[in-house]
Amino acid sequence: MNSLPGSLAAMPWLTPSWQLWQQARAGHRLSHGWLLCGGEGVGKHRLALALAHSLLCEQGSDCGLCRGCQLLAAGNHPDFIELKPDGKMIKVEQIRALLQELSHTAHQGGARVVVVHQADAMNGASANALLKTLEEPADGVHILLVSDHVNRLLPTIASRCQRLLVASPTLSQSQAYLGQPALPPEKLARYLKLLGGPLALHQAMEQQRLERVDAWQQAWQRSLHSGLLDAELVKLDADDAALALKLLYIELVADQKSYINQVYSRLPLARAVADAYQTFQLQSGLNHVAVFQQLLGHA
Repeated sequence: MNSLPGSLAAMPWLTPSWQLWQQARAGHRLSHGWLLCGGEGVGKHRLALALAHSLLCEQGSDCGLCRGCQLLAAGNHPDFIELKPDGKMIKVEQIRALLQELSHTAHQGGARVVVVHQADAMNGASANALLKTLEEPADGVHILLVSDHVNRLLPTIASRCQRLLVASPTLSQSQAYLGQPALPPEKLARYLKLLGGPLALHQAMEQQRLERVDAWQQAWQRSLHSGLLDAELVKLDADDAALALKLLYIELVADQKSYINQVYSRLPLARAVADAYQTFQLQSGLNHVAVFQQLLGHA
């Protein structure tokens, strides 16, 4: 079954990845560990779920009719496990609980499938706890790791998995996914660069966040001009701090001619913003106002 299943029909850019996986399966070359990697918001999590469903379907095709598919649709298939970060981290206790569950035989007598969302959120202890299972998996166990930031994964984890690269859609594919009303191409490209992909952009549109993003952009411009943090950035939710930092970084380096002309003045700020962005992605409870104001000192 090389054509996309119905759950992925609106995302045709996933077709090459789906076909590669199906070819590996047909050739009995399925690894027990798979690493789905690519840009943010391009559908990796949806693809992982579709792969999991096809493994647990009695027909091997996500038929929607068999007992396996019905259990998945009801959200209570006993041989399907999803693991997500607790806060910003996948903790070792979560991995230990997973390994305990995998020590049992399959309830339905077939495959057991684990999808680890944001696998790069594993710390050293949790990654090492999972490593032995990837090295010596039990029969019928398939672990699908999904990551936006493969470079943050423990190298030994990545090396034990077969990689499945998920391509980013074209602008026209992204626009088709989003539907009407159409965004101007320049604006669409800018939002995608910030948010990562059409799925993330669609969610932001539903939550009416694009107006806030535009307000942040203007606030950064005012802040850089005055040297004082604008009120719009002071009041933003702490959970939005990393995204606001990414927006600033894009603004600093997007205009290449301006960036080259001001490289000596902008480079320290761009580097500081990139470092702060990484910190805010990995840690919670940080004082974004103090960090943002400190960044303005590099401007």
